[in-house]
Amino acid sequence: MSLETVIDKVKARVAAVDPNGPRKVLGVFQFNIKTASGIEQYVIDLKQLKVEKGTTASADVTVTLSVEDLVAVSARTLSVGDALTQGKLQIEGDAALAAKLAEVI
Repeated sequence: MSLETVIDKVKARVAAVDPNGPRKVLGVFQFNIKTASGIEQYVIDLKQLKVEKGTTASADVTVTLSVEDLVAVSARTLSVGDALTQGKLQIEGDAALAAKLAEVI
């Protein structure tokens, strides 16, 4: 699985959300993904139901991890909790919202 595959998977999940229905997660996530060529940044906005490459000043949670760890978390071979305790995942911002990270990716 690649970064593009993970992002496409997240986009599909976000697109499947009923904008008028109840939502489990409501917030803006800034992802800083470490790759071999630098940092790729994505905004997952679950308030406006969109996923875009880039940054935002209004993130509720900022997540930093390597592309390999993002792929592992998305594939469920690495849990968010294990990634945190192993220092593979850094989170800043709303802790309650960050706890729902696995539902986002």
